[in-house]
Amino acid sequence: MLPHLVVALLLALLGAGCGRTPPSSPEKTPMAPKSPTPARVLTLPPSSGRAEYLVVLLHGVGASAESFLPIARALAPDVPHAEVVVLDGLHPFDGATTGRQWFSLQGITEQSRPARVRQAGAEVSAWIDGALAERDLGPERLVVVGFSQGAILAQWLALHRQPPPMAVVSLSGRLAEDAPAVADMTSVPVLLVHGARDAVMPARLSDEAARGLEARGARVRLRVLPTLAHGVDGEVLEEVRWFLRDVLPHP
Repeated sequence: MLPHLVVALLLALLGAGCGRTPPSSPEKTPMAPKSPTPARVLTLPPSSGRAEYLVVLLHGVGASAESFLPIARALAPDVPHAEVVVLDGLHPFDGATTGRQWFSLQGITEQSRPARVRQAGAEVSAWIDGALAERDLGPERLVVVGFSQGAILAQWLALHRQPPPMAVVSLSGRLAEDAPAVADMTSVPVLLVHGARDAVMPARLSDEAARGLEARGARVRLRVLPTLAHGVDGEVLEEVRWFLRDVLPHP
């Protein structure tokens, strides 16, 4: 297993910032646009025959597919019948000279965030449609795991893909949506994991997300870890492993 502190530090540095504004200087998705092409897509093939489902990992703002690959490698043994895919954020990070993002944080407000998330969610959902089609998998054969800004999109996809994913994991995320759910979420298991010491996106945001998702019909598990800040460590990975083992079918 990867050293826990290395993983936590990596994601804290590369995925931080989703809750802060940088200094200034259809029916799958509503009106889904053609998705931009990721700069990089990293894939871990199933260890047991043909892929029966697709697990898509979404990193935090300013990070990259490569920085999130250790998380994919740590989780892959627990989903042997899945192809695990990590893609780059669909846009270059506009807060630095490196990194990727799903949507911009420049000038973002509580009022403007939902529209940005909808646009990004529609783009990611369009990419997922193509990835599922390439693998001859139905839209219900999808699992989404997101961290920070990627977790915001994971929650959006749970609400708006039709049919919804078979399972969703949100790590240090929030619910950024002001529209009703499109999907019937009564069968969707959602895991929310958050650090009580998170100074980037406070843990109360996952409390609020749990209530919002449950009100829309999702089956939510919420875990707030008392010593965790804004990152992913071994305890987080263990929570995700147990969740995936519990909710995913094993052919």
